[in-house]
Amino acid sequence: MDPSLREVAGTGDTDALYALIRKDPYMLEHIDQIPFIDTPLHIAANEGQIKFAMEMINLKPSFGRKLNQDGFSPMHLALQMGHTKLVLRLLKTDKDLVRVKGREGMTPFHCAAAVGNSNLLFHFLETCPECVEDVTVRNETALHLALKNDHTDAFNLLHGWLRKNRRGGGNGLERKVVNWRDDDDNTVLHIAATKQQHQAVQLLLDSFYGLDANAKNSEGLTAREIIERVERQGLNMSGAEDDDTTTAKIERIKKRTSRSERALVKLIRARNGLSENMLNATLVVAALVITAIYQSSLSPPRGLWQGDNTSIPTTTSNLTTTTKFKLFNDNYSEYRFKFLLGEETRKTGTAVMNPNLFLGFWFFNFIAFGLPVLLTVLLLSNVPSILLIPLYYLSVSYFNCMTIVSPSTFWANLNFVVMWTAILLPLLLVVRSVWLSKQPKYREIRQLRRLFRK
Repeated sequence: MDPSLREVAGTGDTDALYALIRKDPYMLEHIDQIPFIDTPLHIAANEGQIKFAMEMINLKPSFGRKLNQDGFSPMHLALQMGHTKLVLRLLKTDKDLVRVKGREGMTPFHCAAAVGNSNLLFHFLETCPECVEDVTVRNETALHLALKNDHTDAFNLLHGWLRKNRRGGGNGLERKVVNWRDDDDNTVLHIAATKQQHQAVQLLLDSFYGLDANAKNSEGLTAREIIERVERQGLNMSGAEDDDTTTAKIERIKKRTSRSERALVKLIRARNGLSENMLNATLVVAALVITAIYQSSLSPPRGLWQGDNTSIPTTTSNLTTTTKFKLFNDNYSEYRFKFLLGEETRKTGTAVMNPNLFLGFWFFNFIAFGLPVLLTVLLLSNVPSILLIPLYYLSVSYFNCMTIVSPSTFWANLNFVVMWTAILLPLLLVVRSVWLSKQPKYREIRQLRRLFRK
C-alpha cells in the first residue's frame, strides 16, 4: 500500500484521502484486488480513527470483510486494540462483520468470548443473533472459548441469552449449542467439569432443557465421571469464582419481545410501581369483588327452585312473563337455543332462570370472578406460592357451585368439565414432572447434583 495512504489512514485525515483519490481514482480498487492486505480500514481500525473508518467502509464496504496477512479483519483489530466504540460503529454498518472468520476461524464474536467482554457479547447477540452458531477451526463455539479461558461470567451471559431467546427455533438452537462438541468431543459440560468451574456446571444442571448429561468425550468420559476422577485426585471443586453479578447480567439480556410479553412486562411494572397503600387497597377491592361474585353463584337472580317444580312460581310471575325481547322470554320452549342448551331440569337447588338467560349470567360472572383472581395472583406473585392455595381452591369451589345451580344438563356438564380441568391440571403437571425425573438423562443430572452437594 502507498506509504502516503498508510499515513493518511493512521492520522484519520479524510481530506488528504480524497486528495490521493483525485490523483489515482483506482487506488482503492488496486488494494481490493489483493487477497490479503492491510487496507486503509485496517490501519484506521488499529489506530481507532472512527471518522476515517466510517468514511472508508462507506467507499469500499468490501474492506470490512478483507483479512490482512495475519488473518485479521478490521473489526478483529479494533477489538484487539480495545476500540469498543469503533467496533460498535462497524457493527451498525454491517451486522455480519461480527461473523467474519479470521485466523483459526475466530470471529470477532469468538474473540469477545475468549477475552470475556460481556458488554460486546451482549451487543453482538442483540444485533446478530446468528453469530452464536459460528464455530472455530477446532469446532469450538463461543461458550467453549469462554469456559476454556475461565470467563464464567461471559459463559453465564451466553447461556442466559440462549435460554431467554424468543426467536423461532429457540429450543432447537439452545439444545444444539449447549450440546455442541469440539474436536475432542467435549461439550461445555465436559469443559466446566474438567476446569472445576462449579458455577458453570451448576447453571447447566439447573437449566437442563435438552442437556445431554450422558455425552462422552474422546476419552469415553461423561461429565460425572470427569468430576469423580477430579475428586479422586484430591482437587477442590468448590474453589471456582463466585460472581454475584451473574444473575443480574443474565436478567439484562432482553431480546425483542412479542406483544403478549410486552403486556406482561407492563403489568409487572405497574405492580412494582404501586405504593404499599395502593397495593393494599387494590387487594381489598379485588377480595370484595371475588366475594360478591362467589355469593352470586350461590344466589343467582330469580333464586333457586325449592322443590320439584313444573311451572314458574307465582311469586315471580310479574318478572317472568313473556316480553317482546326474545332474549328475556321466559317461555323457553319457544326459544331456538333450547336445542343447544338442553331442557330445563327444574331440580331443587338449580337456578330458576332458563338456560338462555343463564348464558349471560355465567359469561359475565366468569369474567368478573376470573379477572380479580388473576389480579390477586399478579399482585401476590412475590409471596410464597403456598399462600395462594386457598385462592385456588376457592376458584374450584366457585365452578362446583355453578355446576350445582346450572338450570340444564348442558350448563352442568360445561361447569363440571371446567371444574375438573382446574383440579386435574396441577396433578398432571406433577405427574409429568415425576415421569421426566425417571428418564435416563435426568437421572444422570440428579447424580451430578448429588455429587456437587457433597
